[in-house]
Amino acid sequence: MFLTLCSKSNLKYIIITVTIAIAAIILRKCNFTLKTDDDKLKRTNGPLVFSYDELAKYDGIYIDKLYLSVIGSIFDVTEGKKYYAKGSPYHYFVGKDGTRALVTGDFKDESSNKDHVLELSCDDVSTILHWRQTYREKYKFIGLLAGRYYDENGFETSYMSEFKHKIKLCKKEKEEAKNQDKLYPPCNISWSEEEGTRVWCTKTSGGIERGWVGVPRQLFTPGVEKPRCVCVNLEKNNSSMLKEYEGCPIKSTYCVFID
Repeated sequence: MFLTLCSKSNLKYIIITVTIAIAAIILRKCNFTLKTDDDKLKRTNGPLVFSYDELAKYDGIYIDKLYLSVIGSIFDVTEGKKYYAKGSPYHYFVGKDGTRALVTGDFKDESSNKDHVLELSCDDVSTILHWRQTYREKYKFIGLLAGRYYDENGFETSYMSEFKHKIKLCKKEKEEAKNQDKLYPPCNISWSEEEGTRVWCTKTSGGIERGWVGVPRQLFTPGVEKPRCVCVNLEKNNSSMLKEYEGCPIKSTYCVFID
């Protein structure tokens, strides 16, 4: 009887051991399958890092999710599939970084420059940053795209450093433009067939509130073909870049002329 109990106990132990071994094998296979399906996406101490080929799979067809990248940041836009699914208006952006097209509107650009933005204007850069912020607020951030903006370990590239430098220059340019508008507020302008062009100044012309009215003058800017009409405080400014309108009294707050 003792032998019988021992045999049963051994059999039970063997069954448990075999079951655990089989479960471990199955688990390893499952993990391997998941890694294969995920194409062994690389995780650093921070977010996931995708290669171009890995991101391309998230097109809603190969993998039933819709991912896109803006300035190297990847977002899950699956919830917005009516805009991003195949056949929808913005499907072009899915599975890639098509940042440039956010301002150019070229939804056929499949060149290597489709995420190149350094030579774009400051207004375009501002628009791109606005788009990225919109994606951050509306969709889930997934990870980073290894390539132009980040390397395979998720660290910023020299290109990203240049882009950030451009952002700083654009902010400085915008601040300088604001200061120039305070110094030279734009004129009010109207045109009619009977009268021609009329320019005039008020204490709020150009949307710049001030304690003086000013007189209309042509401001010539280096590198700009045509002058623009600005209001000038004669008591504080008499720059050589300013020119009077022909036939307009020197201290008149308005001028009328035929183009």
